Amino acid sequence: MNKITPLNGYVILKPIETQEETFGNIIIPDLGKERPEMGEVVDSSTVYNFHTDKHVESKLKPGQTVLIPKLGSQRIVLDGQDYFICKETDIFAVIE
Repeated sequence: MNKITPLNGYVILKPIETQEETFGNIIIPDLGKERPEMGEVVDSSTVYNFHTDKHVESKLKPGQTVLIPKLGSQRIVLDGQDYFICKETDIFAVIE
């Protein structure tokens, strides 16, 4: 099994699939809307702060659910599992 480790302020996320609306037995896909995607934090890296000349720990912890933009992350497949990789600053919010 491969292990992926983020560097330089990046975060590794497992995508969380959202439900499509149904009307009776008909599934209504939401093709027209660009909405953020949700992901579960797998791992995050420290960020180098140029002002203080120190590495700062990420505010994100493994297991947290976050909102990320549809086009603001890179999707990869590793050992058959989909992952997102994005900068911590690209994340919109933490869902509790």
